[in-house]
Amino acid sequence: MRASYSFLANDVIANGGVFLARVLVAVTGSRYPDLAIGTIAALVALNGARRILSLK
Repeated sequence: MRASYSFLANDVIANGGVFLARVLVAVTGSRYPDLAIGTIAALVALNGARRILSLK
């Protein structure tokens, strides 16, 4: 159950980040918001994987 919650939380964070990056790229015309938010989403996913692997 905890692993399912972690997957869901990571998915919500990633989807929110994608939406935010889309808006920031459209407003600024720069690719850097997409790169920054993509990096943050990857770190969140890796942290979630670490937490799932540590469950007993």
